[in-house]
Amino acid sequence: MGLFFNHPVQQVPADVVRAEIRRALLDSGKGDAAATAAQRMGMLGVQDPRLESAITTALQIAPPSESDADDQARAVAATLAIAPPSQFLWGRATLAIVLFVVLAAMGFWSDDIHHPTSATAFFGFAGAVFGVVTALLSAEKARS
Repeated sequence: MGLFFNHPVQQVPADVVRAEIRRALLDSGKGDAAATAAQRMGMLGVQDPRLESAITTALQIAPPSESDADDQARAVAATLAIAPPSQFLWGRATLAIVLFVVLAAMGFWSDDIHHPTSATAFFGFAGAVFGVVTALLSAEKARS
C-alpha cells in the first residue's frame, strides 16, 4: 500500500489458487464450497473479493470429469491471476492539496502584511510540500 495508491498484491502462487479452485469444483457436494474455498484462500493471504464469485460461477457449470475440472480451474485461476487495478486514495490527495493551498495562502497573507521572513518561509514550505507530493505521486504511479 502506498501513500496515494492502494496496490493490490496477490502473494499466493497461481498453482495454489488453481488447486483450491479444483478442490472446490470436485467437492461440489457441499452447498458452501465457494465460501469454504474463499475462506481457505483468505488464510493463505489472498484477499481477492473476485475469488468467491468466480468459484460460485464455476460451480454452476458442474464439470463432468476431473480433467474438465482441471481445465476449468486453470481458466478461473488465470482470470484471477490478473491483479485488479490500483486504487487512487482521493482523501489523502485532497489532504495534500489542502495543505499546499493553506501554506501558499499563509505566504500570500504574510506577504500582504509586509512580514518578509514569514512569507519566505511559508512559500518555501508550500514549495516543499508540492515537490514531495509530486515525487511521491510519480514514484507510486510508476509502480502500478
